[in-house]
Amino acid sequence: MKHKISAALLILGLLGNTLPLFSIDDYYNFPSQSYKGGVTFESSRNLCIFPFVAIKEDVTKEYLMKGIPSVLLSDLRNLEYTYVEYPRKNIIYHSFGENPVSTLQEKIDAESPNVKRKKKEISDEKDLEDLRIGKKQVSPEKDPRYIKISIKQMWDKKPLRVDEAFGTASKYGCDYLLFGSYEVVENSLRTKVYLFDDYEGKTIPFEHQTSVIRAYQEMGPLGESIKEKLQGKETTTFSLTANGEEGALVYLDGIYLGKTPLAEKKFPIGRRSLFIFKEGFHPYKSEVILEKGKKFEVDVKLSIKLSSSYISVTSNVESDVYLGIQYLGKTPIQHLSIPTGMNRLRVSKEGYIDVFRSIDAIENEETSLDVQLREGQSEVYYKNKQNVFLDHTYKDFTTYSLYGALLFYASYAYLNYASRQAYSGARSQVTFTNAIAIRSFYENNPNEFFFWYYTQNQVIENAESKGRNLKLIAGTLPIENRRKRQLVAGPMVILMGLMLVSAATFYYLGLDKETIEIGYLPINPEFANYGQSAIEGYSYMQFHLRY
Repeated sequence: MKHKISAALLILGLLGNTLPLFSIDDYYNFPSQSYKGGVTFESSRNLCIFPFVAIKEDVTKEYLMKGIPSVLLSDLRNLEYTYVEYPRKNIIYHSFGENPVSTLQEKIDAESPNVKRKKKEISDEKDLEDLRIGKKQVSPEKDPRYIKISIKQMWDKKPLRVDEAFGTASKYGCDYLLFGSYEVVENSLRTKVYLFDDYEGKTIPFEHQTSVIRAYQEMGPLGESIKEKLQGKETTTFSLTANGEEGALVYLDGIYLGKTPLAEKKFPIGRRSLFIFKEGFHPYKSEVILEKGKKFEVDVKLSIKLSSSYISVTSNVESDVYLGIQYLGKTPIQHLSIPTGMNRLRVSKEGYIDVFRSIDAIENEETSLDVQLREGQSEVYYKNKQNVFLDHTYKDFTTYSLYGALLFYASYAYLNYASRQAYSGARSQVTFTNAIAIRSFYENNPNEFFFWYYTQNQVIENAESKGRNLKLIAGTLPIENRRKRQLVAGPMVILMGLMLVSAATFYYLGLDKETIEIGYLPINPEFANYGQSAIEGYSYMQFHLRY
């Protein structure tokens, strides 16, 4: 009876809460709500690189197991994303209600106008199809077909076989696997590389052959082939200059390509975001279109950042004015804005000597210069001691010449030593070395004497010929020619002398008034103006080690 009463009370309690439960639809207004469906796509993929396996085991070539994939890794590092025509769907939002007009996110944004959110350009399959047919255009950052690539180095894992790819990709969470094998045949290196796509379930093979000695240097074509396959889209060449400005950083779709001037860089076709940056200039942003089979070449103009420092330059002839490596224009220049701080001004004109001035640009101040140019050649007037050939100085060539002299002296010493050894080796083969022994042998063995004499004479002649030839190549220095104290010219002696002369010549060319100072000093400088004679002073020569 008690149980029946409890059940009745429970039923009454539930019935009492029926109305609030039924009012939830009215509370949330479900009957009038409707949302369009949406979808989110994958945003990143992993590329895992494994050590390579040797077809024939060789402990001396084990370094290639990780060496080859490491070289390929360096070629793939700037691969930011891969292009996939049909990317995977991560989350699908189904439609809700009757006649949906906007998505759930659009409704939230409409109800919160003060909250700034990043607009999502592609929210469903229809938007993606519009992209495919060219009806819609967005930047790669907002295009779900461009998927970020992250590279994982699996050096601590064992090399893979082709039949192990599928299970390994799932095990380590890899979307792509890069593995392979190598074989050394004499001086040739044959490499087979496999790129496994876990999403497509297919393996793409690559082959490459090069020499063992230059294996790492000649892996570029193989890396480019793998890179183009991973990019998933045809590429074209991209070249850019910045109105003569050098060293500007160039980015395409956020990927760093290098510094200006930029030439023949490969990049996937399509609409791209170009960004150029250089200190002292306004950043340059633009949208460019890379077309299939058409090289893209552009010359952009960078704008100088304005500041409150100014400069005015006038000259006796119209000239070009440079601040550092930045071209300011032709004289006269009036009240031109320049960056603040220390810099070097150069005023230049063909047929005239360049004029250099140090500039300390100060905020809210103007620097004015009146420059007088003289006729002449700058490269003759300014002897650049620090750039004789490329980045080598006179001191460098002096040092190289001395090293060359030492090298030829070492060859000279070795040839002289080899010449003496030729004579020493012959002495042990000559049995009789005095006239009494030779006469005794002739009288006792007349039949064998002539054969013995021919053999001994041949040994001596060979030794003398070899020693003489070596000595001719070496030559003789006076310090070793004790009898006549004469210099005997030979290739080594001549080359040694040429190197010493070159060293002295380069050293002399590197001397100027900044390097060597020659003068006269009186013993008592304060009395020098009162008829002091030359005997009461001394001359001097002082070297300044400005190198």
